Amino acid sequence: MKPWHILLAVSMAMLWGFGFVTSKYAADHVPPLFFLALRFIAVSLLLVWFVRLPRGRFMTVMLFALSMGAGHFGLFYIALDLGVEASTAAIIWQTQVPMTVLLAALFLNDRPGWVGVLGIVISFSGVFFLVGEPRHFDNLFAIGLALMSSVMWAMANIQAKKLTDVAPLALNAWMSVFSAVMLLICSLLFEQDQITRYWVADWRLHGSLTYQVVASTVIAYWVWYFLLRRYPVSQITGFMLLVPFFGVLSGIFVLSEPITWTTALGGIVTLTGASLIIFTKRSSPSKLRS
Repeated sequence: MKPWHILLAVSMAMLWGFGFVTSKYAADHVPPLFFLALRFIAVSLLLVWFVRLPRGRFMTVMLFALSMGAGHFGLFYIALDLGVEASTAAIIWQTQVPMTVLLAALFLNDRPGWVGVLGIVISFSGVFFLVGEPRHFDNLFAIGLALMSSVMWAMANIQAKKLTDVAPLALNAWMSVFSAVMLLICSLLFEQDQITRYWVADWRLHGSLTYQVVASTVIAYWVWYFLLRRYPVSQITGFMLLVPFFGVLSGIFVLSEPITWTTALGGIVTLTGASLIIFTKRSSPSKLRS
């Protein structure tokens, strides 16, 4: 990978890592599906005027929105609302990496080399170190929802790889339009007091929405789609291994979550595995050149 592409990917991981803090705060104070609907409405209003309609691809983009917007984000925020902590969520979220690589190998013939496989194994071991204390497994239902959100993410990644003819900004914009509609309908059906709980004088809540719209969605996802068009899914997914590292750090410094030796060791192991995947030389014929 080019050095500036690596810098972009690491910056993307940092933005998403801190996003666990803002997501957790929002899920604790507002019905999660309603907050997500607001997030995607805001993204839509920011982007849709500057992109073309994905003619002939509306159904494909809508299915992508079902996997990414409603599936991945919806399940993830519900898990946060049910009590999964920000740092724990960052760890669970990491399970999307081996799932994405597995689906890419099955459907895109994008197979990592043995060093890449070793990196995934090492990084997944780091996830177990990060989980650490048994208290993380007390809320099994919520953790199960968080794991399912990772499966939906992996599915969305395969769909995104097949949407490379749609510009990244356009894909982000129209995915947000369709996701906003789906999530708003679900919120109206299953949640209550949405506007009352959101319309409060809390700068942290409104700041969380702003961060999720601008940093996590517009900037970070633009980088993600930009890199997906140039490199194999399994290689770009390697950078996702950095997200829980930054997520745990954010939880420690912003939410005052305790740091333990298992957390520190898990972060080091995860980072080691990510480095193996990122810097492995690849000869995949499916690789796109910039």
